[in-house]
Amino acid sequence: MDFNKELLLEKAKFVLKTAEKLGATQTEVTVGLRNTALTRLANSIIDQNVAERHATIQTIAYIGKKKGSTFVEVLDNEQIAKAVENAVKIAKISQEDNDFISLPTPKPYSTIPTNELVSKNTMNTTPEQRAESAKLCIDTAHSIDDRIKAVAGAISHGLAERVIMNSLGVEAYDVSTYSNVNLTILAEDTKEQVAGWYADNNVDFTKLHIKKIAEIATKKAVDGFGMQLIEPGNYEVVLEPAALSGLLMYIAYFGFSAVMYQEYVSFLRDKIGTKLFSEKFNLWDDALDKRSTFRSFFDDEGTPKSKIDLVQDGVVKNLAYDSITAGKDGVQSTGHHNKQEGQSFPFPTNMFVGEGSSNIEEMIAETKDGLLITHFHYMNAVSPTEGIFTALTRDGTWKIENGEIKYPVRTLRFTDAVSRFLGEIDLIGKYPEINSQEFKVPSMKLPSFTISSIQK
Repeated sequence: MDFNKELLLEKAKFVLKTAEKLGATQTEVTVGLRNTALTRLANSIIDQNVAERHATIQTIAYIGKKKGSTFVEVLDNEQIAKAVENAVKIAKISQEDNDFISLPTPKPYSTIPTNELVSKNTMNTTPEQRAESAKLCIDTAHSIDDRIKAVAGAISHGLAERVIMNSLGVEAYDVSTYSNVNLTILAEDTKEQVAGWYADNNVDFTKLHIKKIAEIATKKAVDGFGMQLIEPGNYEVVLEPAALSGLLMYIAYFGFSAVMYQEYVSFLRDKIGTKLFSEKFNLWDDALDKRSTFRSFFDDEGTPKSKIDLVQDGVVKNLAYDSITAGKDGVQSTGHHNKQEGQSFPFPTNMFVGEGSSNIEEMIAETKDGLLITHFHYMNAVSPTEGIFTALTRDGTWKIENGEIKYPVRTLRFTDAVSRFLGEIDLIGKYPEINSQEFKVPSMKLPSFTISSIQK
């Protein structure tokens, strides 16, 4: 396979040498190269077909404890040198960061074979293949029900490479492919409009469940006709994997990130070693596990990733650390540093919830007065120190009565504390075949979940 490792290493070394000449005492550089292709669907037609090759270089320069950083989207050495110069200039005029001790030093990696991270099928996927997949989605949806109004969404794939180096000798390179289908099916009759959603992710484009995703999303849409209102209150709830995964994102960020813990934002503050959840709840993070969809053997500082047990039998066990937060607590980094949207923080990115032996059909059958929820949106923290979150249901929620789905319901808002609604768990399912969510999670039935308001 033809990759660009040597080019990225060359640019990274150029950054380090330039920063050293300018007086930086420590420097870290991340050089990325990404090839992305996307076919977008709207109103049951292909309305966009794009591809791009995108290079990025982030430089972090330290002068003592003073830090400066720049981010550029070039590979030209002259422009790179200017960016490094600006990073050093920023460092010189910045306040000292007393939490900074040092950039990471080299540690051995548990490497992942390239053939587990990269698919030739994905690399060789053509615009025609994406168009055929888009047509399959459209034809499948419209063949199921004549009330289907529009198929929307995107089919994408790409190849990502990155190098992370620092002036203390860290040198890490990885490459991976990814692909995704994400569909929202819109349907309408003379009385209402409804929507259904589903998605799939895979390293190998040819393993995406294109037709199945269209079928599931379409069924959720047509099963949404006849929405009714329900009263706010506590209900049993069956969470599909995507719904549970969305909750986990916020639970991890506001709970298990060491920076949130150290800044007294985390609802897990002073609760390490405490049984806070149901004994059925087990949560861990492991980027090296083959079952994880998107894997890497090092974090955004070049530190080797490690498996961390976050919750064992309901007991809170560990936090996710990077070099800064680990230094403050006098521990080792767990390899969970993340740089996203201008922020840098430790965060679990390859989470697993321990699976059970149940399935959604059994969960529904065991529910007397509850809800089946596809997924959430507009999620936020109401009180992060108490672990209280809120969100709206989206693209399919149904009322369950006496073990049967009775009718779809209007958009609901939940507001509840994670330690309460995960304090008891009735049933846990197996991992789904389709990776609709970012994390490896099963479906789950909870005995009590608080619906705080409804959309009338």
